[in-house]
Amino acid sequence: SQAETWTNKANLPQAALGSGARALGVAALNGKFYTVGGLNWPSALPTVLEYNPVSDVWSNKANMLTARYAPAAAAVNGKLYAIGGGEGSGLGPKTALATVEEYDPLANTWTNKASMFTARYAHQAVALNGKIYALGGRPTADGPTLASVEEYNPVLNTWSTKADMPTPVLSFGAAVLHGKIYVVGGGTYSGGAVAAVYSYDPSLDMWATNASISIMRGTLAAVTVNGKILAMGGDIGVPGGSAAVEEYDPIANTWSSKPDMPTARNECFAVPIGDLLYVFGGYDQWTMQALVVPPTLNVFTAIELDFQTHTGMVYQLQASSDLTNWTNFDSPIQGTGTNWSKTYSTRGSEKTFFRLELIP
Repeated sequence: SQAETWTNKANLPQAALGSGARALGVAALNGKFYTVGGLNWPSALPTVLEYNPVSDVWSNKANMLTARYAPAAAAVNGKLYAIGGGEGSGLGPKTALATVEEYDPLANTWTNKASMFTARYAHQAVALNGKIYALGGRPTADGPTLASVEEYNPVLNTWSTKADMPTPVLSFGAAVLHGKIYVVGGGTYSGGAVAAVYSYDPSLDMWATNASISIMRGTLAAVTVNGKILAMGGDIGVPGGSAAVEEYDPIANTWSSKPDMPTARNECFAVPIGDLLYVFGGYDQWTMQALVVPPTLNVFTAIELDFQTHTGMVYQLQASSDLTNWTNFDSPIQGTGTNWSKTYSTRGSEKTFFRLELIP
């Protein structure tokens, strides 16, 4: 259905962010989400904000040890990590940070952790399989765009180098889906937006090229909802940015247009919590809206039955809709000492339980 329900949520605190909800690191943790850093032009911020979806309230938390603009954030094992970002203030080129901090939400304290090999800002970080991956970005305001990828092990507090992305990119969206990391859109050193989409398989340490989004844009949000990826908002080179939403189907490897967001955002962040998707961000923009995203119901129309047979034995499959009345299902199966399996269509059937009986 194309019908969508958006509701207004609490604005981000303007006093804490200055020039808008921009250049933030954003991550969800324990049913809440956090913003770290930011830019109150021309200065980087150490600010940390926590949003509670239950009370619809933003609150200030302990500042980071280092001010950071355009850092990346990710959460794993009950802790929040602020990774890299730009440092300093002033109008000249800023230097990126390689440093990493860990936030304990219970103690409301920050601790320095092992630094990345490469300083970077305007990058992304995602958590997958208990590790954190830092991707892309740039090392200085006038430096080259990065393709490099690093993996952080929070248990060992160590970084390791992984396969580079196919092309250097910054200010892109990143999402995790089906055990892979997707990099969506973004920008290049020359400042132009891109539409390319890549996926990374950590088990193979390999990148693949996927279907591109239709609208080239940077500083967009990419978020996983109900087994699909949404690319939302972003900078398209016009004042105010884009309100466009595209949805990626990983099975078909296709993008399709969805209804626009109610607000265009030239820098966009999106966080799913429960059945709501929270969207915020933009220059001189503090508003936040939430989209209702009820879970998708998957209807299975087939079942695969599989078991080990024994030579000389005969088996009978039986089916029931109530666990009380059983009927024979298919012909008897002669045991051969091998594994037996078969897929049955259950379309239009009320039989939901199966059992195996031995025939004397």
